[in-house]
Amino acid sequence: MKDRSAARAVIFASGDLPDPQRALRHFQAGDRIICADAGARHAVALGLIPDVVVGDLDSLDPELRDTLAQAGVRFDVHPVLKDKTDLELAIRLAVAEGAGAIDLLATQGGRLDQALANLLLLTRPEWASLQVRVVESDQTVRAVRGGQTVAVSGMVGDTLSLLPLTREVTGVSVHGVRWPLHDATLHLGDTLTISNVLVDAVARVEILKGLVLLVHQECCSPAGNS
Repeated sequence: MKDRSAARAVIFASGDLPDPQRALRHFQAGDRIICADAGARHAVALGLIPDVVVGDLDSLDPELRDTLAQAGVRFDVHPVLKDKTDLELAIRLAVAEGAGAIDLLATQGGRLDQALANLLLLTRPEWASLQVRVVESDQTVRAVRGGQTVAVSGMVGDTLSLLPLTREVTGVSVHGVRWPLHDATLHLGDTLTISNVLVDAVARVEILKGLVLLVHQECCSPAGNS
């Protein structure tokens, strides 16, 4: 059986890609490149050839599609009238074909409903055992579930935020940050855990019950505050 933990897929959605060179540095040898519909334009702009393009292809430029077809790219085509977004279909294909780690690029920008839906895909319970992240320029987003402890590797000064997504998140402990927590309780909508700061090269986040989105932003890039 294939070692799922060793297989990584990188999926391009069709949102904005504000820092293409940073995105290019993100790739590792052996990554499987999957594009959700017009996300293929990002791959091509970076000089990458997708392994597969997934979706209804309603927003993929016909000329680009022909070019990719000539390059031997596989197309996994779905009807326009479907029940899932192209990005969800791309993730499901990656999982079905053995990916144990999945990074999602270009998920933000444009329509707010699509942007939020793309982030919430991280919370799907059937993918809880996988490493699924959203990577947007200098920011990385992942879901942390009850019973999990995660290590966040970065630099002193990086920003770390937790956004509670369940009515209560209990047993929240955060170490290696300016404002540590021990066995705290967060409530849906709380902003207590926004904009913490790493004071060590590795921070640790643990929750007992509930679900949060963890956002890690590198300190070398400017961050907006409100």
